[in-house]
Order: sequence, then C-alpha cells, then structure tokens
Amino acid sequence: MFQQRSFCTIAFIILNLSIVTWALYAEGSKIAIESSVDRSKITIGDLIKYTVTVTRDESVKVQLPGLAENLGGFEIRDYHVYEPQKQDGKLIDKVEYTISTFDIGEFEIPPLTIFYTLPGDTTRQALRTEPIKIVVESVKPSEAGDIKDIKPQVEVPRNWRRIILFASAGVLVVLLILGVIYYLKKRRAGEPLFPAKPEILRPPHEVAFEELEQLKNSDLLQKGEIKLYYIRISDIIRRYIEGRYQIPAIEMTTTDLLQNMHQAEIDEGHIQLVQQFLELCDLVKFAKYIPTDEENVTILQQAYTIVDQTKWVEEAEPVAESAEAVMENGGSSPEEAQEI
Repeated sequence: MFQQRSFCTIAFIILNLSIVTWALYAEGSKIAIESSVDRSKITIGDLIKYTVTVTRDESVKVQLPGLAENLGGFEIRDYHVYEPQKQDGKLIDKVEYTISTFDIGEFEIPPLTIFYTLPGDTTRQALRTEPIKIVVESVKPSEAGDIKDIKPQVEVPRNWRRIILFASAGVLVVLLILGVIYYLKKRRAGEPLFPAKPEILRPPHEVAFEELEQLKNSDLLQKGEIKLYYIRISDIIRRYIEGRYQIPAIEMTTTDLLQNMHQAEIDEGHIQLVQQFLELCDLVKFAKYIPTDEENVTILQQAYTIVDQTKWVEEAEPVAESAEAVMENGGSSPEEAQEI
C-alpha cells in the first residue's frame, strides 16, 4: 500500500511539473501542429506560456493563429511570433501566448485552427490543435486563525432624514412610472409626444468615409492616444464590412472574420487588404506594439483603400435611343437614326 501511494505521489508531481503537449499530423507528415503549456495547474493570476508549434515542409504555406484568437476563459497578456527555424529539412513556426485568469476551477484552452495550402493545390485546408485542460486554484488562506467570532448586534437609531429621502425617491419613481404609462398610451393612440424623424439609411461606404474623415481630423495621434486611434479605425472598417457584406464583423476575431469572407467568396485581393489592415491594428490593440509615424499614415491609407475598392456601386442601365426618337429629334429615317 505504501509503495502504491508513493508511486501515485511521484506521478502527480511529474504531471504538474511537465509540459502538457498535444500534436497532430496531416498530409503524410508534410505538416504537423503541436500545442503545449508550461503548467497545467496554477493559482489565480499566475501566467501560463501557451505555445503553438507548426512543423512543415518548405513547400507548404501556412497561416498562423493571430493575436485576437479565442482562448476561452483566459486573457491574453502577451503575444509573440518567432522567426521560422530550419531543422532536419523542415521549417518550424512557433507562436507563443502569455495568458492568465482570475477565476478558479477547471478551464479548457479551446482548439486553435491554422490554414495551409499544399504545393500545386490552392485549396485551403485546416488543422486544429487539441484542447488543453488547466486547473486554477485559489490562494490558500493563512492558518494563523484569522477567523473571528461574530460581534453582537448593535441597535441603530432611526435616521428620519434618510427615511424622508427614501420616501421622496419613492414618490418620484411612482410619478416616473405614471409618466411612462401616459407616454405609451399616447404612442398607441398614434399621438407621440415627440415625433421622431424618419431614419435615412445611407450606403455603408458613405458612412465609413465620413467617419474616417472625422478620425483623420482628430488630434488623437498628436495627444499620444495611439491605441485609441487604432481601436476606432478598426471599428470603422469592421462596421463597414458588416454593412457591406452582412457579416457580423464586430463580434468576430480577425481569424473568424477572414474565414467568413473566404466563405462568402469575396475577392482574394480584397481579403488580403483587410488581413494586412487588421493584423497591424491587432498588434497595437492587444500586443502593446508602438507603430511608427509612417505606419500611422499607412493604416489610414489602407482604410480608405479598403472602402474605395470594395464599395458597392449601382450600375446605370444603358439607355438605347429608339429610331423613332431619333426621327423626332430631326432624323429622316430609321436607318439614319441607327447610324446616329
């Protein structure tokens, strides 16, 4: 019995000290994906290193997971993409997330998806990591006996001023409710107290251009509010994509948005423009990246380019002038009108 308990204790210690790793292979080992964490058991607020490693042939093209990925109940504190390394004739790509959480319990890092294409084939294929379980414990309370007995009840004298205030607030709430009821009755009778102006729906590109112009004329960059500037310009383009293509871009991560644009069969060149734009925005928003003055100018130009190249323009129907109309305008015969 003692030997069995000792073996279980040693196995438990090894499990907590070792790196939890999952690996998947695809296409005859042309590409493999591996996910790992440095610890599978932490306390509240501890940092975890979550690493995604892709091993591939040099001819295989991959799209690595981005900064705005969904990692379940974990908050991304840092994000780093390593330069590809060569090893045994393979290329090794590595992405590292620093994550944490302030909740206790058993959590799961959900699968991440990478997309890749094989040589001679333009079809995008997907490979997903395995989910990883993480146990988060609370900080243990001290054993110094800090729990004290409950103090006896103390009788508090009445505060008439507070009672009057609460009574007055109650009267105001009742009056407010009566006012709302009166307003609703007027609305149902077709007699609104404040007639609302009809909402005029504008094309998404007009709204986007107007918002970009307002952002351009703002002083956010001059005041050093760089992160807020990139949050606003990112939201402008996401709202434009949502109105232009009916894709809920505001609620999606960058990876999910690009995948939905591919599924909607949007032009590949337009998707690449959006990808380059959002990746820079995500670096500034989530990875504390400080862009250069040139990148600040470029990001605004990219936003204008995305809207200008993807805006929907109604094509005017060609008006063919009939031979009779030409004759009425001074033509002498249908043949002459046709020549005109």
